[in-house]
Amino acid sequence: RFISLFEQAGELTNLVFCQTVLDALDRRGRTRTMRNVRRIAADPRRCAVVFANEVFAETREPGAGGAARDMRAVLRAARWYQHHVDAQRRDLQVVLLTTRKDYEALQATGPDVQVWQLEDYVDAWHPELVEHYHSVEQATVDGDMDITTLTAAEHAQARLQACTQNSYTAHYSASDIAEGLRSGTLVRGKIRLRAGGGARGVAQGIIERTDAPDIVIGGRAALNRACTGDVVVVKLLGAGDKVQAGAGVDDAGDGSGDEDAEETLAVEQIDAGDETPMGAAEQP
Repeated sequence: RFISLFEQAGELTNLVFCQTVLDALDRRGRTRTMRNVRRIAADPRRCAVVFANEVFAETREPGAGGAARDMRAVLRAARWYQHHVDAQRRDLQVVLLTTRKDYEALQATGPDVQVWQLEDYVDAWHPELVEHYHSVEQATVDGDMDITTLTAAEHAQARLQACTQNSYTAHYSASDIAEGLRSGTLVRGKIRLRAGGGARGVAQGIIERTDAPDIVIGGRAALNRACTGDVVVVKLLGAGDKVQAGAGVDDAGDGSGDEDAEETLAVEQIDAGDETPMGAAEQP
C-alpha cells in the first residue's frame, strides 16, 4: 500500500524486505509491487536487501501462510537481525515497521525489537514524508492494498465479490421470475456459449428454440455469469429498448449480421438469485 513511500530515493535507507512479505504479495498477484521492492533492493543508494527468511533455518517460521503466521515470521526475522547486528555494532537498532493497529501488542512479544506503526515512524524521523504518507493513505483508504488485514483466500474472495457487484446486473427474485414467465415477459431456455462469437469477437450465448427464432445474447455483461448448459431466464428487449453496453447483436447498418437480422433478438438475461450464482436462473 505504501510502496511509493519507500521509493523516495535517499529518504528511507538501510531497509530489509523479508521474503515473507514478497510471498504474501505473490499470493495476492501484486507483481508490480514485488518488482518495485526488488528495484529498491538493487539500488546501491538505499543499502537495502531482500532477506530470504523463509529458507533460513534460524528464521523459518513453521505453519502455512496467513496473516498471523506471516507476522510471527517477520518478527522472528527482525529479532535474528537484531542479534546479528549486536555482534557487530551495539549502536544499531532494528525497527519493524507495520501498518497494523495492534502494533503495541506486537511490541509486547519481546523487548529486543522496536515495533513502530509506519505513520508514527515517518512523523518522528522523516517529517518530509508526512504529506506523502497521508496522500497515499487517503487515496487507498477504500482499496484492498493492505495485505496485513486479509488472508490470500479472503483477499481473492473480496476481489471476486467486488467485481461481481460492480460488473453484473442484480439477480431477479424467484417470485419476479415466476410472474414474468406467467405473463410472457420472460423466456426460459438452456444456453450454449460461443466464445468470441460475432463479427466483433464478443462472447455470445445462444438459446435455441424450435417454435421461435433463436435468442442471441451478446457480451459478458448481458451473459451475467451464465455457463453452457445453464437453464436461464431472459427478458426480450423490444426495438426501442436500450441494450446495455456490451450486450446485444451486431450494430445495424455496419454490414455485419444482416443475414440473421430477422432471427436474432437482443435480450437482457436475468438470474434467479444467490442460490444459482453461476447464472442458472432456474434449475430443471
